[in-house]
Amino acid sequence: MDKKTIGKIISTQRAKKGMSLTELSSGICNKSTLMRIEAGEVNTSTDTLSGLLERLGIHVDFDEASNFDDILVRQIIRSANQADVTGNRTEALELLNTIASDYDSFSLQNKQRYDVINIMLLHEDRKITDQTRLHYLEKSMRLTQPKYSLENLPLVMTDMEAQILRYIAATYGIMGNYDTAIVIYYHLRNYIKQDVDKIDSSKKLVNVCYNLSKCLGQSGRYSEGVEIAKEGIDACRFTNNVYMLPLCMYNYAWSLAYRDEAGDWDEARKLMTEISAYCTPMTRDIDALKKNIRELKIKLGIQ
Repeated sequence: MDKKTIGKIISTQRAKKGMSLTELSSGICNKSTLMRIEAGEVNTSTDTLSGLLERLGIHVDFDEASNFDDILVRQIIRSANQADVTGNRTEALELLNTIASDYDSFSLQNKQRYDVINIMLLHEDRKITDQTRLHYLEKSMRLTQPKYSLENLPLVMTDMEAQILRYIAATYGIMGNYDTAIVIYYHLRNYIKQDVDKIDSSKKLVNVCYNLSKCLGQSGRYSEGVEIAKEGIDACRFTNNVYMLPLCMYNYAWSLAYRDEAGDWDEARKLMTEISAYCTPMTRDIDALKKNIRELKIKLGIQ
């Protein structure tokens, strides 16, 4: 990574934290030196660079000097992702912009990390269409899985590849192509369940089962939706995932209500009386969930 990019990263992070040149440089280097570093006019020692980055909250292992660029890029992407999670999309995009010019030199894994968050941010801001989001997600997947296609879903994946595949499935769902989304989600579910680490696999199953049960319900495959939603509830309870539990419970009740077999409505009504106790301000998509709960209660005749 060239000195101009490193300088831009330091300058951007310093501004984000509201630190003055004096505050950042104190005890590490001269203020004038920091100004030249930020301007990309001078190379600096690893000790100085390490001190500046640590003070900015970017932790890089300089013992792995040959991988310095890769590690620094990963940390910037991680910071951008954290900014997005906390609702600071502008900050997230600014962080990504500091390293965008070096994209061609990224490792394949960092290209995928960068692609995913950038694509998701642009899509959330309505700057790209659903179809464009899908195109770039599939393009990113092919960086490390060149034979990827809907007919040739990967049998072995990194966590990053599994995440991209999950976003691909979600995009098909957003576009109303539930059948394709279901195929991908089932593939992910079966892949995750091969993991011998039950805790880790259960954590990953929660999101997949939630989305899969939702797509199954939208496709009228209510019995499958019931079973998969219940699997999601079990995974939530096993991993103490209280943030996703109400959503999986809702999907379960919704599929029961629309399947409408003997005893389904009684079970659905029971779930709907319990679900509110699990809803908290931290529950994902809480406002939309509350609206959906109200509508389902009307269907079930619950006052």
